Amino acid sequence: MEIILFITIILTLSFTLTNGMKDGNNVMATAIASQSLSRRQALIIVTISEFIGPFIFGIPVAITVAKGIINVDQLPHNLDSLTLILSGIVGAIIWNTLTWLLRLPTSSSFTLVGGLMGPAIVEYGKAGVPWAIFLTKVLAAMFLSPVIGIIFGYLIYKLLRKLLFNSDLKVNKYIKQSQVVTLIALAMSHGTNDSQKSMGVIALALLFAGKIPQIGIPLWVMTVSAGVLATGITLGGTKIIKTVGYGIFKLKPLHSFSAQISSFSILLVCNLLGAPVSTSQIIASSVIGVGSGYRRKSVKMKVIFNIFLSWLLTIPLAGLMSALVYLVIRTFI
Repeated sequence: MEIILFITIILTLSFTLTNGMKDGNNVMATAIASQSLSRRQALIIVTISEFIGPFIFGIPVAITVAKGIINVDQLPHNLDSLTLILSGIVGAIIWNTLTWLLRLPTSSSFTLVGGLMGPAIVEYGKAGVPWAIFLTKVLAAMFLSPVIGIIFGYLIYKLLRKLLFNSDLKVNKYIKQSQVVTLIALAMSHGTNDSQKSMGVIALALLFAGKIPQIGIPLWVMTVSAGVLATGITLGGTKIIKTVGYGIFKLKPLHSFSAQISSFSILLVCNLLGAPVSTSQIIASSVIGVGSGYRRKSVKMKVIFNIFLSWLLTIPLAGLMSALVYLVIRTFI
């Protein structure tokens, strides 16, 4: 039990590292692509902000992850349940790594959800998932947030463009400077939401191993999860930045500023509601909304189609991956 718990925690933190490598670049992509900030400047701002986010906005998302994806009440607190969590994380890491190498801006959140669900459904069938909570608080938020991102991105860009219609070119200087604030807010919101997913998984592992009497997030789990996520951001490359920042349409400072405001607003509400959502989805959909408001023909529909297709396939494919991993691990444990 102790060995499996240790491996599960290490692998969960490894998933958090890959999450930072992927999604952290999504956070800074618009600011870099619009040339509002250099990659070095954006990296420093995002890394620090990601770490402090969960300590400011709280941890309701972690509780949702711990209770809303697999049916904690139905699972025994023993080695078998701990193996489910281990298998889910291994499957999620494999899928996350594959999509990162293929430059697909898929959702680490969707990957984690699918990864945890796969083994639970294999072992317990429909009873393995608390469907009422999952459908209303997890899946609905994940699928509605990108739709809202498109709408918000479109409306915010149109509003700012109208307000700044008679402004001269000097306004771009102030827009670029303002993005320091919006990028901090966006990075803190992302750090809050994404680090809490790992916190929730580790809390499940601790519960099944008998280390905590009920679902809760120890301070050391908060600190390590946030720290590893921030570290992952420093290790990420430019592949995802190119897809989100340059692949959808050519961004200018006002576009980037609008997309950041849209993304931050949605993430803040989701954090307060305890809804685990995809930052990749929200940022990319906000960029799509801004691009539609700027000039619809400028938005590359092929890129958008590939992004949405990858989102739709992530949960079932990550679930299948982790289910196969579970069947293999179960033969040895």
